[in-house]
Amino acid sequence: MSSDEEVGRQILGVFISHKIRPSGVLRRNQFMGVRDGDFQRGLSKAVANNWIKIKLRDRYTYELTDAGLAAGLCIGTAP
Repeated sequence: MSSDEEVGRQILGVFISHKIRPSGVLRRNQFMGVRDGDFQRGLSKAVANNWIKIKLRDRYTYELTDAGLAAGLCIGTAP
C-alpha cells in the first residue's frame, strides 16, 4: 500500500502530465490513474501540504498551487 505522501505526489504527477500551471484546475475524473481507495488519502495530504486546493463550490475540482507546481516539478528530478 502506498503512503499518503506517495499518493499525494501521484496526484501532483497528474497535474504535471497535463501541463497545468498554478491556479489551473482538474476535475476528479482526470485522476483515473490514481487508485480510488488511495485517492482521498492522497488528496488530503496534498491539501495539507498546500500543493492543491479544493474548489469551494465544487468539491470535485482541484486547483494547483505555486507550492504544488514546485513539488510536482521535483518529482521528476528526485533520485
